[in-house]
Amino acid sequence: MLKQTIDSSMKDIANAIILLVDDDHMNTAILSKAFDHFKNVYSAHSGEEAIEFCQKNLPDLIILDVMMPGLDGHTTCKILRTLEGMEDCPIIFSTSLTGIEDELKCWEAGGTDFVSKPVSPNTLLMRIESHIRLKLQSNELKSLAIYDSLTGLRNRRFFNDYYKQQLHVCQRNNTDLSIIVLDLDHFEDYHKFYGETQGDLCIKLLANTVCELLHYPTDAAIRYDEHKLVLVLPNTDIRGAKYIANQVINQFEKQAIPNPQSSRGIVTVSIGLASFATTVDGEDVFSLAENRLFSLKKVCNEMYA
Repeated sequence: MLKQTIDSSMKDIANAIILLVDDDHMNTAILSKAFDHFKNVYSAHSGEEAIEFCQKNLPDLIILDVMMPGLDGHTTCKILRTLEGMEDCPIIFSTSLTGIEDELKCWEAGGTDFVSKPVSPNTLLMRIESHIRLKLQSNELKSLAIYDSLTGLRNRRFFNDYYKQQLHVCQRNNTDLSIIVLDLDHFEDYHKFYGETQGDLCIKLLANTVCELLHYPTDAAIRYDEHKLVLVLPNTDIRGAKYIANQVINQFEKQAIPNPQSSRGIVTVSIGLASFATTVDGEDVFSLAENRLFSLKKVCNEMYA
């Protein structure tokens, strides 16, 4: 499975975004022509242009001249490494300086590789393809690390970072953030009665229902554990969260999946929710939503005990 995923990424090499940075227009024109089998080759003729480009478009590889007026290559590289998403972008320095100290400056600035001028297009082409292959493989591995293989949702590892990030944005911008925690009722008994295949199907159906109801790019659905999903909803107040929660319950239970272990005879879902604006005394939004879910399930279990 992993090998197939990585192999498929190799087909995307020709679509890689390459940025050529050199104050000499002739140099970028020559390299652009030599790399004509790449579909997305762009040029910048100063460090400032390169930084502006990368703030709007994340390249897959950069070829960066060292000697440029204004921001030189070393300074440009250091700034590029501070931009979000640029931490792992291969940056190949191109320079006529060949001393050991000059090479060390390139590595210390955050360079990935180093070629001496005059640059052989064929040699550079081979290096480019090698670096892009490695980056695409790294991207695939990172993607696998934050996605749940069964549902296709993000996983708990993703949640830990994303929740902290969005909570920080919420506090900084004085906006609201809602969390919804969903749990399939009596799932252990259902799983034991019907088996793993049917249990997995329930989880996938719930995941699909949730995905159809989330419409904003910053909304995130996470498979938190075996039968629990978490929704992170930036810029959503408690009323919006309640609306989405009710929609999830209604749409999911319309499928009427049989469950003799349930008092209603179908698979049901319980939900706990909270928003940052409704917390007091430093309460954690996720913990509050999770505690509300536990309280709800406890009451329901006592009613049908």
